[in-house]
Amino acid sequence: MSHWVQKKAEFNDIEALTNACNMLGLKLVQNAKARGWSGNTIKADYVIKLDGSYDVALIKKGDVYDISADWYDGSVERAIGKDGNKLKQAYTAAATVKVAQAQGHPVEMQRFDNGDIKLVLKVGARG
Repeated sequence: MSHWVQKKAEFNDIEALTNACNMLGLKLVQNAKARGWSGNTIKADYVIKLDGSYDVALIKKGDVYDISADWYDGSVERAIGKDGNKLKQAYTAAATVKVAQAQGHPVEMQRFDNGDIKLVLKVGARG
């Protein structure tokens, strides 16, 4: 029996996704198999390798990558948040920082103990 469930994520920037994984202390691997319940695996374009027996698969749907994971034992949720929301927040922050820096705007990022991220973008400031 498979427990793989897909969650809409719409990641389209692998560099920002890599940075988001780094923020969360996770490792992103290209062209790998994600592990799930009872030794089941799924081939994915990218896999977030987790401690324990489960991983997160990122599978391309058109121009974006969505999350597919076996959420059964709670380890995936602990790593990337309910429905992947912790990963999505880190991705959004990483993508925002990337765009702001490319436009020459300094960005300060604060991470809080509860997992929240605060970005301070200095528009009009350079360097």
